[in-house]
Amino acid sequence: MKMLDILEKDKDHLLTELTRAGVPERAAGVLETELDKLLLKYNEQASSDRERDAAAYMVKAVRHSLPLVDSVGETKVWEMQEGAKAKHKVNPVALILLVAGLACAVLTFIFMNSIKPKIGMTINDLKPGQPGTYLLIATVVCILGCGLLRRIGTVVPKKNRKQQVEIKIDPDRVYRSLHTAILSIDQSLEEIQAAERWAKKEQAGTIEGKTISGGELDLFADLLTAAYSKDGEYALEKIEDLKYYLHKQQVEVTDYSEETKQYFDVMPGTQTGTIRPALVADGKVLKKGLASRGR
Repeated sequence: MKMLDILEKDKDHLLTELTRAGVPERAAGVLETELDKLLLKYNEQASSDRERDAAAYMVKAVRHSLPLVDSVGETKVWEMQEGAKAKHKVNPVALILLVAGLACAVLTFIFMNSIKPKIGMTINDLKPGQPGTYLLIATVVCILGCGLLRRIGTVVPKKNRKQQVEIKIDPDRVYRSLHTAILSIDQSLEEIQAAERWAKKEQAGTIEGKTISGGELDLFADLLTAAYSKDGEYALEKIEDLKYYLHKQQVEVTDYSEETKQYFDVMPGTQTGTIRPALVADGKVLKKGLASRGR
C-alpha cells in the first residue's frame, strides 16, 4: 500500500482536525501527528530496511517544511482606539485677562449710568475720547485674549491604536499541499523499490554474494540426482565426491577419534562414533562435528 492511499483513507478525519485547529500554529501540530501516523502504517508493510529508512528521511523533510505550507484562508484585522479625555491646563495670563475684562465691564457700566442715571446710557451714546469708550474697548480685548489663551492651554492627547490580526487556515488547501508532498514521497519510494528488485535479479545464482562455479553446480546436481534416485549405493558414491570437492578446497572432512576430539561436541551414547564429521581447514575448525561416546 502506498503512503498516499493511507492519507486518502484518513482524509475526512484530517480535515475535521484542521478545521478545529483554526490557526496555522495549531494546524502544524495536526499535520505532524498525521505524518507520524502515515510513516508508522507504511513501515508496517515496507519490504526492506532501506525503504523504511528512505520513507523516514523524506517524511522528516516534509515535517521541516510545514511552516512554509500555503494555508491562509481568511485574515481578520481588529483595530481598537484608546484615548483619555482632553485636559485643560490653566493659563495664568488668561486668568488675569478674564479678571481685567470683568473689571472693565463693571467700570463701563458704572460710567454709563453715572452720565444718565435715570434713563441709562447705551453703547450708541458713547463717543470717541470718552473714558467709557476706552473701558469698553479694553473689556472686549481682555475677553478675546482670555478666550484665545484658554484654547491654547487645552491639551488634546493622542489616540492609541491597537491592532489584532487573526489568520484562519483553509483546511482544503492544507490537505492539497500535504497530498502533493506525499505523492512525491511515493514516487521516490517506487524508484527505490525498482532499484532493489533489479539488484535482486543481479544477485540470482550467487550464494552470500559469491557466484556459484560450474564445479559447484555439477556437485549439487549430482547430489540431488542421488537423492531422487533412491539408490543408497549411488548416494554414497556422490557423498565421496563431496568429500573430494571439499578436499580440493583445502577443507578436510574429519571423523571423531582421540586425536580429533577437540573438533567435536560429544554426547553420551551406547557406542563411540561420529554422528556428524567436523570440517577443518589448516587446523582451524570451520564447523564442529558431533560424536557419541560409549560408556
